[in-house]
Amino acid sequence: MQLNLPSDINAFVQNLVTQGRFENEQEAVVEGIRLLMSREQLRAEIQEGIRQLDDDEWVDGDEAFRETYAEIAEVKARKSESA
Repeated sequence: MQLNLPSDINAFVQNLVTQGRFENEQEAVVEGIRLLMSREQLRAEIQEGIRQLDDDEWVDGDEAFRETYAEIAEVKARKSESA
């Protein structure tokens, strides 16, 4: 794939390579795309969270912590019994 980047972006990428942040332009562009992919994944997860809230598919924070601490205590108890 050949990319023609706008001059300001090309200069930015070149500067990153010159500074030693990346070995070459391709590495810099790949990192930028990875960041974009992460942002899109986060956006999808946020949308899913909004959907869950809208559909009343949520758990009270205090309740969630109580359940988590109870599960941890249960695991610790089983480990103590088997030791």
